Amino acid sequence: MRKFTLFLAFMFFIGMQFLQAQDREITGTITSSDDGQPIPGVQIVVKGTTIGTVTDLDGKYTLSVPSDAQILVFKFVGMIPQEIEIGDQKVIDVVLESDILDLEGVVVTALGISREKKALGFAVQDVKGDELAEARENNLINALQGKVSGVQITNSGGGIGSSSRIIIRGNSSFGNNQPLFVVDGVPILNSSTEVSQWGNDRDYGNATVGQDFGNAAMDIDPDNIESVSVLKGANAAALYGSRAANGVILITTKKGVMTAPGEKRAIGVDFSTGVTFDNVAVIPKYQDKYGQGFNGSEYVYMQYLIDNNITSDQYSYQQYSEEHSFSYYDGDWGGVMDGIDESWGPRLDAGLNLAQFDSPWTRDANGDPVYTKTPWVSQPDNVKDLFETGTTWATNLALTGGTERASARLSLNRSEQKGAIPNTDLTRTNVSLSGTLNLSPKFSGGGSISYIQNISDNLPGGGYDGNNIMQSVGSWFGRQVNMESLKDNWENEDAFGNPYNWNRSYHNNPYWTLNKNTTSRKRNRVYGNVWLKYNITDWLDVMGRVGTDFYNEYRKHLVANMSVENTLGGEFWQSQTFERETNADFIFTVNKDISEDFSFNATLGANYRNYTRQFIWLRAPALTVPDLYTITNVSGNASNSMIYREKETNSVYGAVSFGYKRFLYLDVTGRNDWSSTLPSDNWSYFYPSVSLSYVFTETFDIPENILSFGKIRASWAQVGNDTDPYQTMVTYSQLNFNNNPIDPFSGVAQFHYARIIPPLDLKPEQTNSMEFGTDLKFLNNRLGVDFTYYNMKTKDQILAVDISQATGFEQMRINAGEIQNKGVELMVYGKILQNKDGLNWDITLNWAKNTNEVIELYGDLEAYQIASSWGGSTVEARPGEPYGQIKGGAYVKDGNGNYIINHATGCPVHSSKPQVIGNILPDWFGGIRNSFTYRDFSLSFLFDMRMGGDIFSVTDWFGAYAGISEETAEGNIREVGVSSANNDILANGVYGYQYDDDAGNTHIQYTDKDGNDVNSPVATSTVVSAQDYYSDYWGLQEASIIKGSFIKFREIVFGWNLPKKWMDGVNWIQSANISFVGRNLALLWVDESNVMRIDPETGFGTTNNGMGLEQYQLPPTRSLGFKVRIIF
Repeated sequence: MRKFTLFLAFMFFIGMQFLQAQDREITGTITSSDDGQPIPGVQIVVKGTTIGTVTDLDGKYTLSVPSDAQILVFKFVGMIPQEIEIGDQKVIDVVLESDILDLEGVVVTALGISREKKALGFAVQDVKGDELAEARENNLINALQGKVSGVQITNSGGGIGSSSRIIIRGNSSFGNNQPLFVVDGVPILNSSTEVSQWGNDRDYGNATVGQDFGNAAMDIDPDNIESVSVLKGANAAALYGSRAANGVILITTKKGVMTAPGEKRAIGVDFSTGVTFDNVAVIPKYQDKYGQGFNGSEYVYMQYLIDNNITSDQYSYQQYSEEHSFSYYDGDWGGVMDGIDESWGPRLDAGLNLAQFDSPWTRDANGDPVYTKTPWVSQPDNVKDLFETGTTWATNLALTGGTERASARLSLNRSEQKGAIPNTDLTRTNVSLSGTLNLSPKFSGGGSISYIQNISDNLPGGGYDGNNIMQSVGSWFGRQVNMESLKDNWENEDAFGNPYNWNRSYHNNPYWTLNKNTTSRKRNRVYGNVWLKYNITDWLDVMGRVGTDFYNEYRKHLVANMSVENTLGGEFWQSQTFERETNADFIFTVNKDISEDFSFNATLGANYRNYTRQFIWLRAPALTVPDLYTITNVSGNASNSMIYREKETNSVYGAVSFGYKRFLYLDVTGRNDWSSTLPSDNWSYFYPSVSLSYVFTETFDIPENILSFGKIRASWAQVGNDTDPYQTMVTYSQLNFNNNPIDPFSGVAQFHYARIIPPLDLKPEQTNSMEFGTDLKFLNNRLGVDFTYYNMKTKDQILAVDISQATGFEQMRINAGEIQNKGVELMVYGKILQNKDGLNWDITLNWAKNTNEVIELYGDLEAYQIASSWGGSTVEARPGEPYGQIKGGAYVKDGNGNYIINHATGCPVHSSKPQVIGNILPDWFGGIRNSFTYRDFSLSFLFDMRMGGDIFSVTDWFGAYAGISEETAEGNIREVGVSSANNDILANGVYGYQYDDDAGNTHIQYTDKDGNDVNSPVATSTVVSAQDYYSDYWGLQEASIIKGSFIKFREIVFGWNLPKKWMDGVNWIQSANISFVGRNLALLWVDESNVMRIDPETGFGTTNNGMGLEQYQLPPTRSLGFKVRIIF
């Protein structure tokens, strides 16, 4: 085991103080079975007493024990505990074996309470902090990918600072499905921007939908994390009551260490620095045969010759191309098809010469530009050429100190990112301080505080918006466009005084967008807690704790004058957000053995929570002085809005745990919440849970070389999920005439009712969950299995349903609907090789499958819309079906599976009504992690995979429509046309049409090639141009439904501990390590339906509105680099 990991683990233990008289002395050294290295921080205790000590930096210990002491117990996190008989021994050396599953170790549970894993009746999985930090992933959530069974994590894109969605055990709500985040026992904010697929909504002033500003959990410094415990679902999280339905992510930060009595220890210094280089990992597949324009293929050209009864000798492809397909003049329809942003133009690399945006030009006698025709050639890497090599520099310094009565830790971290997308950046500074003080033998206190500053001069845009560079270059783009020309000249003007660009009708030069139309952000955040604890007796203590988390964030988005979006001097919006959550707890804890056979633990507490959010926004749609972005420079009226929200919750809670002979454990918990967001009659709700754990290997004599440890567990819980503030109140909105030249009220402020009826009897959503599982270890702890089955039902969903507008409203908010999630989770660990001085190999596999069903909605409601997209496509919840059904335009087929083809167009017939064309939920997902150690070297790598789940890919949809995707020029379809000879759909197609009868029933009528009705199907024989065929994709979303399956090479770390003998003369260096790291190394496999090979791991932000939808996702990046760590 690596020395630096062991030293870090040592920092987690507080040296023990001894009160008893002691008679004889035992010494020894503790080493690891993995590599023979000494282990600092091992806890050694005389069994049945509080007499003990911990090993020093060299793994050595000295312990004075009473003369009647019989057994020493040796414990260390991640190692299998050992009990050794003392006898007459004066020197006891012990070799501890690693235990990644750590089924008999200690884990942090709800409220920050540490419990033995063997005593738990529910599933909790923990990940060590070093494992999260080693691969240099700045976002804590992303660092968990593939490492925890039942946890699905989706990154919203490849832009720096982007958010990630985390779902535990499936979607259980039509509202919030994100887990609660808790740091050192205190809940923190994980707010995020609801990123829209439509980008910035300038007309209505939604100032945040175009950019992904990340989620707040990404502020947590991975280098400052000791461990992360994932409480999966309601059973483990029940003590959090109305916030427990989606599970909890418990984060324990690193702390200082107290010294043993009489021990003197210098301040510990832990320094690390590293850099990673970030390059785009996945670029969609584009065709490189045809460029910008319209009707430019050889097939269309030949049809033109036939229609006009001429030959190619009379009218060459060169002439046809420049006169009918493409010739640049101003990029705004002044030339031949030069305003179009599709690639249905002339063939590339065919010897053509055409006027282009970067062709040399002169002026004629009238002053008009005259272009020199230049070679019409392909630019296969023009999209890839837009991106750069980004860098991430991260440096961390931690100082740790302690005395017999106090300990402290100071951590400083700074991360500087330059994005792979040009002119994007993010700088994060994190300062954390924690400390503990024993004021007296019975009275202690402590606390921690973290300050985080995030600064970005520009964050990339997302969705269907000009600020998202992939919206133009990713689908609407000329395959002949030279990206270097755009880069070199973005600050120059074209022949007409406009910004230099390839297209002026719809798009900005991407470099203009990235350098002029920027979105900046600055966030200052503070979170932390203070606590005081008093030991009333040796079995009863009381603690008071107050924690808070607040931030102030400033954002500003600019649109430069002469951009496509604005020629009125420019525009901007800016916003300021303040958000705060405060929690206060008062907790009594009982820890007393009733007898030698019975143990008893209890917790009784109360919690007060206050949440506040303030948001101020303004927009200037035009500026008097161009590009001067101040409110005093607004031309006309500025738009503005302000939002204030406040919420309070009061709670009491309790938990009791009974143990019998260390093999049978019963836990009972209860929490009552009073929430201000509910009607006064429904403020109070009670949330109970019960769990049972039976360690059967303690009661049966089973050889350890067969079954080393065995436990079965079961639990039941009821928890909730309440709502946002003011849902029960009648609210008003002010009418805004800023964008309307006619103000019918002459400036007098006017208000109107909100269009939704407030509920009269609103209740929180309620989740009932049952869970069964087993934890097994075989072959002397070399093979471990953790299996869980769960069944959750969430009822009283909070829905806004449509009602008759005759009521004066459009919707009514009610409790209705029920969702069920049931599934299995599996974690398997194996020690494949174990050699003290040789090669060691550990492997960990996690796998999960969740089955979801929407049991009911409201009354006869057939569907509830979760999200919507292009052409009326939606993501819905439908009774009797899984959550997240995708509906949209579909192919029409007859009873034999034949596609119905329109005789006139030669293209597939679209369904007259939206049909279910997919579902967003994966069939299963998991990860495999391998770890190798050999003496001073270590190697670990992780594969992450997901199977199933459908995605509507707008990149694929418009990529086909615009003629840039590879499939639109595959084979020879642009030369000979699309027909049954080269297209699977047409090969299985018959002529016909679809119609509805008077009763609204849909029918299919067969026709012949000429459109005459026939009784029997007639196979298609029509030939259609590729442009006409793929342009018919509009309204046919099924054509771009792809499977979300993937296998990814997620991360790799290769480390080298510098030999200790190299530092023998440098006493102030304890250890040094160099590691080479990689993240998101390769997309190894995708489903064959993903013809453009986009990254299927996609979404918009963390809310439900982007699930199952992909729209010009920013490409993910591959990170490679190194890290140096030195411990002094």
